[in-house]
Amino acid sequence: MEDKFASLRAKLEQESTFPLKYMYKFIVTKEKVQEILPFFETAEISTKKSSSGKYTSISAVVIAFSADEIIDRYKSISHLEGVISL
Repeated sequence: MEDKFASLRAKLEQESTFPLKYMYKFIVTKEKVQEILPFFETAEISTKKSSSGKYTSISAVVIAFSADEIIDRYKSISHLEGVISL
């Protein structure tokens, strides 16, 4: 099975100098906001509700030391249903 993060890993390794500030972006239902926040305890977090109030966009900025660290965090969140990674 091909790693679905292979292209992200390649891009990060080619275009980035670590450590760097990396921004994760997600869209979640309002009920899922509290489930995703524990994955970003040390991050600078901003949220914005959709005009209907049904969804919330979450931006979390962290200091990352490698492409694998970034990808591992995406993988740790991937089990949560209803979370869209941007």
